[in-house]
Amino acid sequence: MECGWYPLWNYTHYSLLKGYSKPKELVKKCIDNNYKACGIADHKTLSGAVAFFQECKSAGIKPIIGCSFDDFALFAKNKKGWFDLIKIVSDPDNNVHDEADLIRVNESSINPIYYVNKKDAKLHRIMLASGMKTTLPKIQNKILNGKEDFDNKVFFEKDDYFVVDAEQSAKFNTEILETVYNNCEEYNILSKPVLPTFPTPNGQSEKEYLKQLCREGWKNILAKEGKVSDQEKRDSYHHRFLREFDVIDEAELFGYFLIVQDIIKFVTDSGWIAGPGRGSAAGCLISYMLGITKIDPIQYDLLFERFYNSGRNTGDHISLPDIDMDVPSNKRDEIIAYIEDKYGHNNVSQMVTFGRLRGKSALKEVLRIHEACGFGLMNEITKPLRNEADISDGLQEMDEDERSIIKWSLINEPDSLRDYCYITDEGELRGDYAEYFQQAIDLEGTFKTQGKHAAGVVISKEPLDEVCPMVDPKGGGKKIAALEMDDLEALGNVKLDVLGLSTLDKFMKVEELINE
Repeated sequence: MECGWYPLWNYTHYSLLKGYSKPKELVKKCIDNNYKACGIADHKTLSGAVAFFQECKSAGIKPIIGCSFDDFALFAKNKKGWFDLIKIVSDPDNNVHDEADLIRVNESSINPIYYVNKKDAKLHRIMLASGMKTTLPKIQNKILNGKEDFDNKVFFEKDDYFVVDAEQSAKFNTEILETVYNNCEEYNILSKPVLPTFPTPNGQSEKEYLKQLCREGWKNILAKEGKVSDQEKRDSYHHRFLREFDVIDEAELFGYFLIVQDIIKFVTDSGWIAGPGRGSAAGCLISYMLGITKIDPIQYDLLFERFYNSGRNTGDHISLPDIDMDVPSNKRDEIIAYIEDKYGHNNVSQMVTFGRLRGKSALKEVLRIHEACGFGLMNEITKPLRNEADISDGLQEMDEDERSIIKWSLINEPDSLRDYCYITDEGELRGDYAEYFQQAIDLEGTFKTQGKHAAGVVISKEPLDEVCPMVDPKGGGKKIAALEMDDLEALGNVKLDVLGLSTLDKFMKVEELINE
C-alpha cells in the first residue's frame, strides 16, 4: 500500500536536551499536510510513546512506535513488538531478545527529525546548549574560529531537521517509509485498569469483602460517632452509600479501594499517623467508612461526583479514582516496602517525573544561553513573573495552545515588565528583550530534567519491566517506571499517590514526647 512521505524518525522532548518536538505539535503538522502516519523514535526511551499514541489516534493518523539506539532505530510491527521494545529499553544490557516483531532502520538510510517547524531550530539550539552546559555565543565562537568538531555541531550550522511540508516531501525517497508503514500493524497499547488481585480472607470475592468492611465502618465509625442515630440520618447515609457503591460496582473498582484501605491500615496499625484525606477523595463516603479519609462528606456537604462518577467509564477505558495518601516522610520507604512485599517486588515501583521549563525558569534559561544580560539584571527581569500555583485559575482560562505564565504576566500585569517587553494592541511582543520573551514563551512546557516523583507509586498485575518501560533513577537504586502518572494509568497500571509529609513526622514526635 502506498502511503507517501511521512515523518518516521522523530526525536521529541522526551529525548531530554536532544529533541525538541512535542507529540501534539508533531501530530498537528501531520494533519495539516494530510500525512497518513507518524513515527516516534526517542533515544533509548519510550517515555513519550503513550502521549504520542493518544495524539495520533485522536487525529486518525497511524502511529508507528519506535526507539533509537546510537545509529539505528527499532520500530514495533505489532503489540508483541511493543512489549519487546519495553524489554529492550528496560534492560539495555540484556542482548537476549527476538527482533522478529521489530523493524530495524539505520540512521544512514533516513533523516531523523528533531523539531517540527524550521523556525524551531533556534529553540532546539537553546535546549542543546543547555544540555552542553554552554552558551550560544561560545558555540558560535567555536564555529567561527574553525575549532575542532564538537557534539551537536551540525545543529548550529544547519536548520533543516524539521518536518517538511507536503510540497517538499515529494523529493524524498519513500521506499523505507512504505516498508515500515506496510509492516506495522494497527494495534492498541492502551488498556483498562488491570489491578493486582487483593488477597481477601475466607475466599470472599473483592466485592463481598468490600461490603463487609463497609458494614464494619458503619458500625465502628458512623454508629459510634452518632451519625446514624435516627431514621432520617440513617436514610441519608444509606442512600449515599448505595449510590457510591453502584458506581464502584459498575467500574469494578472494588480492588482499588481494598488496596488503598489496606495501605492506610498498615500505616495506622504500625502506630504511625496518616493524613486525614486530601483532594476530592474527601467527597467519598465509602472512603470515610473504610478509614481511608477522616472527613465525613455528608456532614460537610461534599460531592461524590467531584471525586468520581460513572461518566468517566467508557467502552474503551475506565479511569481510576485518585485517592491521595499522606504519610510520615520518614516512614514512606517502609510503606513502599510493605506494598512491594504484598504485590511483588517486580510488580511495584516508583515513577519518573519530568522537570519542565516554566515562567521564570524558561526566561532565565533563554537569557543565560544568549548571554543577554548579567545575573543581577536577569533576576530583576524575571522577578515579577508569578508562580504557576498562584495564577492557576487564570492559566486555565487561556486557550490551551496559548497557555503561558509569561504571557499571562504580560497581559495581566504589564507595568511590571514594560521596561523589558510588552504586548501591542495587535498582540505582538515589543521591547528590548522581546525576542527572548517570545523564545521563553515557546519553550514553556518543554522537558529539561528527569527525576523520581515525590509521591507516585505504580502497581501492576504483571512484572513491570514486561508491560512498562523502566529506567534507572538518578543517583542509582531500583529501577522506576519511565512514564508519568496519567500515561501509566492509560496502559492499565494502578497508580497511587503516597506522599511523605515532614509535618506528620513532627506530629508523631510530639505524640512520643507526650507519651513519655
